[in-house]
Amino acid sequence: MANEIITSKNNDIVKFLVSLSDKNVRQKSGCYLTEGKRSVFESFEEKVATQIIVSLSFTKSKDYSIVKSWKLPVTVLSDAMFQHISETKTPQGISALCKVKKYDLQALLNEENAILLLEDVRDPGNMGTVIRTAAAAGFGGIIASDGCVDVYNPKVVRSTVGCLFKTKIIQCKGDFLNISDEIKHKGFRLYAAHPRGGKNLFDTEFGGKTAIVLGNEANGLSNGMLKQCDSLVTISMEKGVESLNASVAAALMMYEVRRKK
Repeated sequence: MANEIITSKNNDIVKFLVSLSDKNVRQKSGCYLTEGKRSVFESFEEKVATQIIVSLSFTKSKDYSIVKSWKLPVTVLSDAMFQHISETKTPQGISALCKVKKYDLQALLNEENAILLLEDVRDPGNMGTVIRTAAAAGFGGIIASDGCVDVYNPKVVRSTVGCLFKTKIIQCKGDFLNISDEIKHKGFRLYAAHPRGGKNLFDTEFGGKTAIVLGNEANGLSNGMLKQCDSLVTISMEKGVESLNASVAAALMMYEVRRKK
């Protein structure tokens, strides 16, 4: 039997999909949307997709037969309705409703040897790039403070290009300093990215269990977090340059850890 084509903004499914742009709805439902062929196919491979949403135009493509073979529920929207739920100007006509993966902090700290601690990273583009780079550099876990942008924000999800599904991410509630203290007790050394006054990145030795700590784009790390860290690490820059973009600094530090290990 052919799928019904949904054409109304008042349809309950459409209203729910649109509501997922709200952080509170995502947290309450435990669901989020990912969009685009590559990301949707990755979400299926990683077993986080629970439902596929496609446009009427997409049903006429060769990829639609692959989607139908997944044995997941498929919802077909008119092209206008798909544009209505989409976060992009020129959507590819395919999205997936995904479930949020839950990870246990203690298990993550026992299993991983290289992680990121993010304190109040607010920019969705930076967060997405950091997640994508962490997956590429072999950093198995990301622990984010409550003040960070929601990692299931549509802009973050889109900029991770599917790497969100491959990375263990915990967004913490409560005192982040207490959490960082717990991480230290698990044997991790904390290396703070700091614009000046730290040891040169390329002279820093990284050994054992390593946590790279990154702060807010405008204000850097809090004084409390800086005191928690075992080492301050500075990336050398030419005179007159104040600082690097947070995601660029994260990439340089993660790959230097990877190179030295």
